[in-house]
Amino acid sequence: MLPLAAIVLLSGCSKSDEGGAGMQGDPVAIRLNSGIMEVATKAAVDAGSSFTASVAGWETEGTVDYTTSERRWYNTATITATTAVPGSAVTLNPARYYHANDNIKTYMKGWYPAGEPTDGVVTFENTDGTVDPMITAAVSGSKTDAGSKNLVFNHPTTQIKFEVVAGTGLASDTKVRSISIHNAQLPTGFDLSDNSLSYASAATLSVPHLSETAITATATAVGAPVMIKPFAGRTMTLDVTTSHASFSNVTATIDEDTDFQPGKAYTITLTFSQKEIVLTATVTAWDNTGSGSATIE
Repeated sequence: MLPLAAIVLLSGCSKSDEGGAGMQGDPVAIRLNSGIMEVATKAAVDAGSSFTASVAGWETEGTVDYTTSERRWYNTATITATTAVPGSAVTLNPARYYHANDNIKTYMKGWYPAGEPTDGVVTFENTDGTVDPMITAAVSGSKTDAGSKNLVFNHPTTQIKFEVVAGTGLASDTKVRSISIHNAQLPTGFDLSDNSLSYASAATLSVPHLSETAITATATAVGAPVMIKPFAGRTMTLDVTTSHASFSNVTATIDEDTDFQPGKAYTITLTFSQKEIVLTATVTAWDNTGSGSATIE
């Protein structure tokens, strides 16, 4: 996976916004660079797309404790994905500064969806799989270590998306009506202490925003991408309904000797013929190195 963008977060210089007790002399502004791994927020995010992320900092002389709200600041920032270097400039508002005592470091993280943590945990609503959660590893600095710090937003989920195409003998009026993924687990929150995601219980997930779509000789994307917990193993199970037939417990197998991978987007192509559906899977968007195939009979 390669970073998609670099974005600079620059603090202004308002002394009324100085952070840390006992500031002396000129305050030293916190400056962050932000990079995005190539993924999406509620739809695939490409260059030019924007999202609102949380950025927070914890001041400490010892081991950082992300569960505490003491000596912590919290901001939201608009981040724009771009391939330009340096990236778009955004502002932390209010501006943030390193503590005057150089022994006190500031540890910083960013995450999406934005939300203020409680006891080190962030929760968010996610009912249909369209939320694309992202979180960064921590970066740290101090008054004398104030060089620009880089926050890279990582994507711990797998993205699944679908397209349909007509094969030999398919009736010309056939339309796809629904696609469901068995045992999908939707992300619902972060634990900032170890950057882990929490997930809802496994359930059947209907691909959202899938309107009845004609199946033609041209591959056509259907539904919205969904971001779910990576499956263990190389297979996933689907139910597919068309205007003429229903297919239950269809097994799709990726063409890799690995489990489904975080940070990869798998495009599942359903090829419909008169008697069967043939599926192929290729990895696109987040990480283009994977491919695979599957057959439905």
